[in-house]
Amino acid sequence: MIRWLRLIATATIILSLIGLGVISGLFLVANSGWIPVTIPPWLQGLFGERPHDVWLPALIGGWLAAAVLLAGLVLWSMFYVWRRRQYEALIGRLERELAKLRNLPFTEPAPLEDLPEQPSLAAARVMNALDDDGVDAR
Repeated sequence: MIRWLRLIATATIILSLIGLGVISGLFLVANSGWIPVTIPPWLQGLFGERPHDVWLPALIGGWLAAAVLLAGLVLWSMFYVWRRRQYEALIGRLERELAKLRNLPFTEPAPLEDLPEQPSLAAARVMNALDDDGVDAR
């Protein structure tokens, strides 16, 4: 089901872009004249005071290219932030796992395998005798 939705969405986007390209191409062919562009006062020192003639399809194409580049930059930055958050979450999970493994001897100590399962009565008598004599076992 999801594959069909993705296929339909992709086809819709491709057909929309083709239609937009045809419409903009026809619009640019119909309006292929030169227009005067007045320079704003804050840019007159760089370009001069006289109006410049600009080919209208180039002007519209420049605006469309700027809009597409801006949209691409926004989408790329959103993807970058999303991937960075994924990486930071992964690092956080790995750090928590590492801390858990480092504290493993304290939270789940290993069994004392070198001690016998049942206490020895003889060893208990010897230790008791040492404690009674006041002899330090260290």
